[in-house]
Amino acid sequence: MSGNYIVSARKYRPDSFATIVGQEAMSATLRTAVLSGKTAHAYLFCGPRGVGKTTAARVLAKTINCTNLSAEGEACNQCESCRAFEEQRSFNIFELDAASNNSVEDIRTLTEQVAMPPALGRYKVYIIDEVHMLSQAAFNAFLKTLEEPPSYAIFILATTEKHKILPTILSRCQIYDFRRITVLDITQHLRYVATSEGIDAEEAALGLIAEKADGGMRDALSMFDRIASFSAGHITYANALESLNVLDHTAYRQILEHILHGDYRSLLVALDQLLARGFDGQIILSGLANFLRDLLVAQHPETLPLLEKPASVAELYQELASRTPISGLHQGLKVLVQADQQYRSATNKRLLVELSLLNLIGLFRSPEAQAAPSPQAQQQTGSQPQQQGSSPSAQPNTNTSANSHKPQPQTAGPSTLSNAGVTTPPPVRPQVAVQPASIPNRQEATPTPMSQPIVVAADEEIREGRQRFRGLKSRSQRTQNPTSTELHEEEISAREGFDEVMLQRAWMEFVNKELEEDKVICRNIMQQELPRLVEPHIAEVAIVDSSAVMEPIQRELPRIQAYLRRALRHGGIEVRVRAKAEGEQTFLPTTSQDRYEHLKKLNPSLEQLRDTLKLRLL
Repeated sequence: MSGNYIVSARKYRPDSFATIVGQEAMSATLRTAVLSGKTAHAYLFCGPRGVGKTTAARVLAKTINCTNLSAEGEACNQCESCRAFEEQRSFNIFELDAASNNSVEDIRTLTEQVAMPPALGRYKVYIIDEVHMLSQAAFNAFLKTLEEPPSYAIFILATTEKHKILPTILSRCQIYDFRRITVLDITQHLRYVATSEGIDAEEAALGLIAEKADGGMRDALSMFDRIASFSAGHITYANALESLNVLDHTAYRQILEHILHGDYRSLLVALDQLLARGFDGQIILSGLANFLRDLLVAQHPETLPLLEKPASVAELYQELASRTPISGLHQGLKVLVQADQQYRSATNKRLLVELSLLNLIGLFRSPEAQAAPSPQAQQQTGSQPQQQGSSPSAQPNTNTSANSHKPQPQTAGPSTLSNAGVTTPPPVRPQVAVQPASIPNRQEATPTPMSQPIVVAADEEIREGRQRFRGLKSRSQRTQNPTSTELHEEEISAREGFDEVMLQRAWMEFVNKELEEDKVICRNIMQQELPRLVEPHIAEVAIVDSSAVMEPIQRELPRIQAYLRRALRHGGIEVRVRAKAEGEQTFLPTTSQDRYEHLKKLNPSLEQLRDTLKLRLL
């Protein structure tokens, strides 16, 4: 390259309102104000870096002083004022960097310059960049001039941190908020630059650059120049990925595939490879969270425009989103965001990342994993195609969609549905199930032939009994499953022995697993006051004689009693609540004198010690 090489961010800097990228509303407003002659004396352009604030200020300054405006409100670029601006010799347009000229003396110098009218043109325009860097005293010195400038003076302030500017300054300006440039707009502009420079660039590579720029056109053009030099004028997706050293969707797609299939070994290996390439754990967490967010918006056509990806990449996201459960995406985002917040304070950062990814395996399930039956279910369903005359390939597909989220006993077929009270066709399976020829695989494992419904009922009773013993069955499931309700009735009629320790353990299990968290009063009372056995099947709990304390316990008493009967497998358990006697009341000293009197009752020598040392209460 020659010594006159100019970077793309400067070479392709917009010189008119029409060429400003991604700020159409702002450009239209300023163009209309110039055409109608209703320009304000002070403007404030605020927004992220690289979105065109200073560029818009320069275009506005040139257009205001143009002597031959076009019908669209654009500068002609032919008059003396426009040529002087393009050649950087204009005496009517001044740029001030507030980061290095932030003192009161600098503002006083500016005020003296404002007092002099323009030598050529109608307006003197002062562009103050990074205005938030002015000191408090400089802001105060600038207030009067900004509020009542001469008729020929126009101030254009630009800042990336609007919140640092004094409210008195904000009230004196017309404020324009610049938004981040979209990925599509940046990609189109990069395509225009590549075509103008004769560079062959892949659409996916330009989309990756636009995504990495995070809404800033200057950053995108800088990365474009770097990759163009790296790839010798032919920008491919692989070159862009290698030059930028970023994680793209393919890396996160691989991680999610391992999570969906529950392959934690491959997941840990993939994570180790990313860390070995130099990527920080927090970058992996935040990138995976963004990837899950993109999958979430790709699941529905209405939210698909929020994806902001090239068309080819968007199709890959839609395909993967169709295989991903939406509940897993919601929970996965929560896990990753919490891990990202805890990353800085974590002692072992790698372990935090690994545990976060392993936790996602329990939240996601691929369709194959969700539909995979247990070995017992495979034995039961293995004979169904032969019994019912259906093909082996058709039967599993039907069961997968219908029963992937239901309890396993309900997948047993017509026999289970008949037990639940559902009308089914005339059963054929019990007649065929006893024939040894129809179940050759189970003949060795089963000593005597048994019909299918009996096996299912026995398996269901064992499984339900274990769940009830561990307190894992919710109330909604108990009310919706008639079979489990019958088992509870059989259980309540039982009379198994128990002692006071088992009673108190079941009492605390109810508090921790069944009682709602918003019932604070009842929870605190039950944690403090444990029941005692007064008779072999009668439990008694004593609480404070107060309606505010008694009423919450009385309301929950039926639930408590029913839970204890199920947990202890004793249908005759009765729970009684009584008020504490006066001697059972807990003494709660509130003042220093009360505490001293209580201690004196416990140790009478305390009074003698007080008299000997001549102590007094504070």
